[in-house]
Order: sequence, then C-alpha cells, then structure tokens
Amino acid sequence: MPSHHRRTRTHSSGRIRVVEEETEEDSDLAKKSKIMVFKSMMSSTKLFVLVLLCMQNTMFTVLRRYSQGVLKEIYSKYEVLLVGELIKFVYSAYKISSELSQGEKAVPKLRYLLKRSSKMAVLACIYGAMNILSFVALRNISAGMFTVFAQLKILTTATCSSVILNRS
Repeated sequence: MPSHHRRTRTHSSGRIRVVEEETEEDSDLAKKSKIMVFKSMMSSTKLFVLVLLCMQNTMFTVLRRYSQGVLKEIYSKYEVLLVGELIKFVYSAYKISSELSQGEKAVPKLRYLLKRSSKMAVLACIYGAMNILSFVALRNISAGMFTVFAQLKILTTATCSSVILNRS
C-alpha cells in the first residue's frame, strides 16, 4: 500500500489553505518525468552540437576550396593547420583558466593537464595527418563530395563512440 505524505501550503494572504496528498508513486512519477526532461535536453544538445560541427566542417571546406580554387591564394597547409590548432589551444587554455577556483593558478593546472594527456599524442598525430590529407583530397575531389565525406566522418565517430562506450 503506498504511503501518503501530506503537504500544506498557505497562500500569501493567509486566506487560502491547500492540502495536497502525495504518494510514493507520484514522487516516482515526478522523478521519472525529470529524468525524461533531462534526457530530452541532452538529446537536443547533442543534436545542436552535431549540426554545429557539420556547419563548421562545411564552412571550413568551402572557404578552403574558394581561397585556393577561385582566389588562387598560395599558402602552406601546414601553417594553416598550425594556426588553427594554436587558436584551439589558446581558447581551451582560456576556458580552463576562467573556470578555476579562487587561488588556483592557471599555469600549473595547464601543465598538469598536458602531462596527463600524453596518451592522446598518438591520436593527435593521426588527427594532424588526417587534416593534412584533407588538403590533398580537397584538391582532387569536389567541395560537395568532400563535405559529404567530412559529415560521414563526424557521424561515424559519434556512432563508434556510442558503441564503444555503451551509451545511447
């Protein structure tokens, strides 16, 4: 038999008195409802991030193709990639330092994170090689075809990470 919890609420004028009875089933239903709302928000966040990544990849591809194909600009793909990675590094360092608690120094925290992320060096090298090869691919295939493959890369990565990490 479900247990009842009585809660009394009085209106600010003091004239209205409302008595509510809440069962454990109601409480469980409220918890499940909150979980569903959270999952829905996370799902929409995941979708937003996926769309944002697709848009970023598309813009990057179109701009590279336009600058090299139409404008005939000559630049080193290595320098472009290096500047891009430096911008990401500076932004990440800024975000990490902005979220430190009072009295915590940014440089030791960043040094600690760099030491702890040495295992990611292999993946970073693969990522760098992939970006260099993307310049070669973009010269040899159309921007539309390249964009489709780039979007498939994002979807494949998301799918594999879900399968490997056993997440839905």
